[in-house]
Amino acid sequence: MDDAAPVLRVCSAHERAGLIRDGLAREVLSGVLIAVDRPITANVRAHALREKLGLWETDPARGRAIGFGTAAWVHTGSWPARTASSIDLVIGRNRRAPRLDGVRIRQVDLPTEHLTPIAGLLVTLPGRTAADVARDLPRAHALSVLRTLQELHDVHPPQVLEILAAMPYARGAAVARDVVRAWADSLR
Repeated sequence: MDDAAPVLRVCSAHERAGLIRDGLAREVLSGVLIAVDRPITANVRAHALREKLGLWETDPARGRAIGFGTAAWVHTGSWPARTASSIDLVIGRNRRAPRLDGVRIRQVDLPTEHLTPIAGLLVTLPGRTAADVARDLPRAHALSVLRTLQELHDVHPPQVLEILAAMPYARGAAVARDVVRAWADSLR
């Protein structure tokens, strides 16, 4: 079966425990389950996020996308340790920020060329995700994510430095350049 339209189920904690205990389902995202025989891919992870976000799913006209650690999870399947408890929803500056449980709102204007649709959900591209993770996470966590993005999506330090150069005054950009240089040094 194609994962373009996976069968996901959002359920209560009691129902979730029973389905997992009986070996019928596994959790993609807190409270969002998929049958055990289905592979969990980027499309499935994006569908799970759409289930969680509901009406607040991403929309380029409203300046909304998935970014930072959550985009890293969509692209790699691995939550950065510090961000696993919340979804990073990026909205444009001067936009109304929704109040959603388990969602961390990041007000950042994203160029459309830094976004890609995955299963109908706008997500930052792997290179932009790398730049944002380098700006946001502690060094050791960021380096781990950068290595995984490189391995799975062919992201390299020069392209991430180029993205960071285009946002010199962004929060954490100077630290991110140092993190990316340390990543580059570790590749030598």
